[in-house]
Amino acid sequence: MKHDSQPATATEWRAEGDAFAARGELDAALQRFESARALDPADAVVHERIAATLAALNRFDEAVDSFRAAIAIDPLNTDSHHGLGWTFEQMHRLDAAVDAYREAVRLNPRADGSHNNMGNCLQALGRFDEAHEAYRRAIDAAPNVALYYRNFVQSKRLAADDPVFVALERLAGDTASQTPANQAEIHFAYGQALSDLGRHDASFGHFLKGNALHRVGVRYNEAESLGLFELLQNLFTADALAAKRGLGDPSAPPVFIVGMPRSGSTLIEQILASHPQVTGAGERTEFGEALVGHIARDVGDPLRIDIEALQNLTHASLSALGQDYLHRMQKVLPDMPGLADNDAHSATSGFTRFTDKYPFNFINVGLIHLALPNARFIHSKRAPLQTCLSIFSRIFHDVPFGYDLGELGRYYRAYDALMAHWQRVLPEGTMIDVQYEELVEDFEPNVRRLLAHCGLDWDERCLAFHRTSRQVNTASAAQVRRPLYKTSVQRWQPQAALLQPLIEGLGPALASGVESSR
Repeated sequence: MKHDSQPATATEWRAEGDAFAARGELDAALQRFESARALDPADAVVHERIAATLAALNRFDEAVDSFRAAIAIDPLNTDSHHGLGWTFEQMHRLDAAVDAYREAVRLNPRADGSHNNMGNCLQALGRFDEAHEAYRRAIDAAPNVALYYRNFVQSKRLAADDPVFVALERLAGDTASQTPANQAEIHFAYGQALSDLGRHDASFGHFLKGNALHRVGVRYNEAESLGLFELLQNLFTADALAAKRGLGDPSAPPVFIVGMPRSGSTLIEQILASHPQVTGAGERTEFGEALVGHIARDVGDPLRIDIEALQNLTHASLSALGQDYLHRMQKVLPDMPGLADNDAHSATSGFTRFTDKYPFNFINVGLIHLALPNARFIHSKRAPLQTCLSIFSRIFHDVPFGYDLGELGRYYRAYDALMAHWQRVLPEGTMIDVQYEELVEDFEPNVRRLLAHCGLDWDERCLAFHRTSRQVNTASAAQVRRPLYKTSVQRWQPQAALLQPLIEGLGPALASGVESSR
């Protein structure tokens, strides 16, 4: 019997593509789907599969075209509209994403994922009433999906008689039927809802449970992470930085806001983005992406940077690294043409600065300074315990150290030591520390200091930051839409006995201010 290993029909090609996609072999899957399309170009499902695969490969512009092709053939396919919305969301085109998700839920009012994602986009756009309605519809369509509750309560305080709170309380009382991952989501959501009601002891109990459950599924090598911080201090000494100073790209627009999550960085960016010469880019990972492309790789793991190779950086490599970062940022900042052309943008655009507030660029400060010697840094700081407790109350996609109090404290202490090192070795005027508590307490003088550090003239609009309309894609999206409030400075604090691992991790110098009892 002859075995024909080559698919003969569009259906067979599509099935083979599905099999490759299920295994994560996306390039191979795309080839099969394209073969299926060649045989049957009128098959809307094939176009949708191609689009979804392109989106998974971060080829978003092509994915948009393919989703639109699928919709043109079958405009009633909810999945294609949802996929188009998700792709626009990854491109930070949130208004377009909302339109696509809205069409998906028009076609299928029970499309819970589309309601939820639309809520996320609306929240980032500052359209909170619409976002809350979208979350309610997601929960109504799928009342057992814990993620939807967590998204909702992180943007809105619920009264005890709110139907969503009642449903969440019911879920929290019956977590045994849920997977561990969903149990964690429920505990985080219910913990936040209880905190908003002032039921702090019960709230922290749920945060402890949620973090313990979530930590099981997180990959985190503490020794490797903290060891990297020490190694960077040894490599990037004051002498090493001085020897290579000025070798990078001389462009001046970038302002890097760095620090720990939940330290006030979103507020700082919102203040600066309220200035007519500043555009806020949000949390961008472009420098890390550029770094991977320009620095030698570890021989044993091609996806890892060879840290030791940083000692041998040349003028050419540093300049290329800085230029690559600026070119990448130009793609996401269309209002700043000529970004990588030594400030040519200033002649054609009102913007002279942009902010990049990816907090973990604190690790790369020394290298960023060498690649972009005229960039400015703002270190966003907040009281250690307040920062850590705020991190402990949230699930983040890029904070593997935040789900165990001891690991969290030790990471904070290592971060604090690295930031003190950068402050010592950078040229004077390159980086300033902005303490969140001082910013809130003495607002205008600190805003003036921020603007002066960035070489910007005074502008009153920076004091009314909450009126500035822009996308805010962080957990603080709701807070920066409101006027400054001093109640945000000090959150409730558990008894010291419950925080002992965190206190020990921070060490005595950073753990001061813990209440021994209440």
